[in-house]
Amino acid sequence: MKDSVIFYIFLILVHISCSKNKTDPPLPCQENPSFDLEIKNIFIDNCMSCHNSSTNFAGVVLEDYSSILLNVDHSIEEIQNGTMPPSGIIDDTLISAINCWIQNGMPNN
Repeated sequence: MKDSVIFYIFLILVHISCSKNKTDPPLPCQENPSFDLEIKNIFIDNCMSCHNSSTNFAGVVLEDYSSILLNVDHSIEEIQNGTMPPSGIIDDTLISAINCWIQNGMPNN
């Protein structure tokens, strides 16, 4: 009886730990970030050394509104997963700004 109770407690703990989302949810939008003043600079500072029209690493260019818009879904996924940029994890406030820009319709402002 004691062994079966311990086993069931173990199963519950495993289920709870496996069912939790391992990534933090994006911070809520409280503003509408400007592409020209904020978003473009995040990509320039963190992505463009590898993802520009000259090097276009992995066929991805992230240097202007059109190219960022074309690749933003995959880019934000890589950024949130911590797989990009290879130089280190981008600060949560910058990721939040990108997510807010996306949630606000990705305006070219």
